[in-house]
Amino acid sequence: MKTFIIKTLCAAVMAAVVFPLSSQSHAQEDKGAGLVAVLDVAKVFRENQEFESKMAQIKSEADALKAQIQQQQEAIKDEAQQLKDYEVGSTERNQLEAALEQKQTALRTKARQAEADLLNREAKIYHETYQKMQEVVGSIANQHGISLVVRFDSEPIDATNRAEVVKGVNRSVVFHRRLDLTKMVIGQMNPATAQAPTGTQNK
Repeated sequence: MKTFIIKTLCAAVMAAVVFPLSSQSHAQEDKGAGLVAVLDVAKVFRENQEFESKMAQIKSEADALKAQIQQQQEAIKDEAQQLKDYEVGSTERNQLEAALEQKQTALRTKARQAEADLLNREAKIYHETYQKMQEVVGSIANQHGISLVVRFDSEPIDATNRAEVVKGVNRSVVFHRRLDLTKMVIGQMNPATAQAPTGTQNK
């Protein structure tokens, strides 16, 4: 059973996140190219309460499905113990083997269908959250004269972890000056527990 959590679809849904604001007015364009800001997309997803709640439900259902499948597999295994009571090639043994194979096939089909359903629901949750984030980012950018929002990673680099170091030195954003929209976006996507700041700020 696969783990139905962020890593599975993150690359497909959120890779190369760049938000060009095509709705900028000509008057604003005349004043210059506009500001460029950054956004830690992964952090926005992690700290979005609705997203986390829905993903927790998916994981709970996946765990329950795994337990159910394992239980049914054990039942089939126990039933297979009866084969030793019949001679090889006997009608009774052949019938039991056919019945067991049919149950195994049905169980595999059930597991694949349930897994596909969970993955599709997970993808829908990612997509809905991403769309909501785009709307919030677009609104903030229009309010503050931001022309481009680039995805970046705000997590510190672990110098003792080679993989993390390699990943870190390959980050697209090397430096930014107080133009991180992450907190503002998180606040506006969690209105029940956070008040949106009035301007751009650091993480």
